[in-house]
Amino acid sequence: MSWTSILPAQLTVVETWLIRFFLLLGMLTIGPWALLIIYDLLLWICRSFYYIIPYIGGRARGKKRPRAPSLSERPSGRARTFSLGGTQFSGTESSETVGLKERILDTTLKQPPADVDQRD
Repeated sequence: MSWTSILPAQLTVVETWLIRFFLLLGMLTIGPWALLIIYDLLLWICRSFYYIIPYIGGRARGKKRPRAPSLSERPSGRARTFSLGGTQFSGTESSETVGLKERILDTTLKQPPADVDQRD
């Protein structure tokens, strides 16, 4: 509670409970995210530490050093595409999208240019 309040002195108990309620809501919101970030950090530290243990670690077995995940590239090496319109690349084109592309190309090829005079 702050040093001064805009509420009358009779409502300090209500104000105190409202403060406690909103602090609880804040902890319920931020708490799980903070725990996930701490867990991820500890997991990365443990994996990095286990890599350098002699005889049983990843270096002794000839494995690559553990890296943090990348948002820009997939494990396969292909770059990710970010869009708000859904998936842009699914690996194979469906017959619907191929047909749509053909129709769009047909209509653009059939239309004469706007600046050509057709009264010959």
